[in-house]
Amino acid sequence: MDNEPVNIISENKKPIVSIITACLNAENTIEQTIQSVVEQTYPNIEYIIIDGDSKDETLNIIKKYENRIAKWISEPDSGVYDGMNKGIVHSTGEILCFLNSGDLLYYKDVIKNVVDRFSGNNVYGVYGNVEVLYDYRKDKLVRGCKVTPNKLLYRHICHQALFVRRFLFDEIGMFSTSFKLASDHEFIIKSIKKYPDKFVYADEIFAIYRDGGMSCKMMDKMKLEELKILSSNYNIVQFLFGAAVCAYVVLRYKIPQMLKMKSASFE
Repeated sequence: MDNEPVNIISENKKPIVSIITACLNAENTIEQTIQSVVEQTYPNIEYIIIDGDSKDETLNIIKKYENRIAKWISEPDSGVYDGMNKGIVHSTGEILCFLNSGDLLYYKDVIKNVVDRFSGNNVYGVYGNVEVLYDYRKDKLVRGCKVTPNKLLYRHICHQALFVRRFLFDEIGMFSTSFKLASDHEFIIKSIKKYPDKFVYADEIFAIYRDGGMSCKMMDKMKLEELKILSSNYNIVQFLFGAAVCAYVVLRYKIPQMLKMKSASFE
């Protein structure tokens, strides 16, 4: 039987929350991300930035906030998940979340309110909704819902709105760098399949993330990664169902989005 994690909530001590930001050449977005973290009201935040050897002004912006950042590293890596893994290694927090460049915490009490939802040993993860900002359309979209292991066949938890107990990375493993676009989805599936009753959904917006169109531009590769993940975590019947729903989503939502992007490029 797995060892129960230690109780992270006590009357006299609030847990350390490690917020990890991976970035590369992010001079246009990194400052807003940093500000959304350092303006949080929760006192025990360990902020870690892992830069992939930026060549623009990213590092100069990071240095402006050095007194509010626990640790920052700039060196070449093999992609965003490699950077996120480095952040895990260098973190000491009992609760972790990943807010990459361009992502923002939605309001100043997000971390405080999330920590309040971790109660003793009963909660291993807390997740909520995200507001998506598109570069190619004016409207905003809120994403998020309560999931089950089977619902993860065709739905996602946005990692920007997910907070997890640190021990899960020791037990389940860190993000696989063999996937470039969907490794967080694999980790979430494994975690919730193993502990379906230990994750709490909050029907509120925790974060904002900017979609510059990568989910459409790299849709084929992303969906192939997701299909590989489903095939190794579900039986054949579940996999076929998930694949069918995935195909429907592509036809129903992604193609219109791509057409809007194309139309916007000619305006």
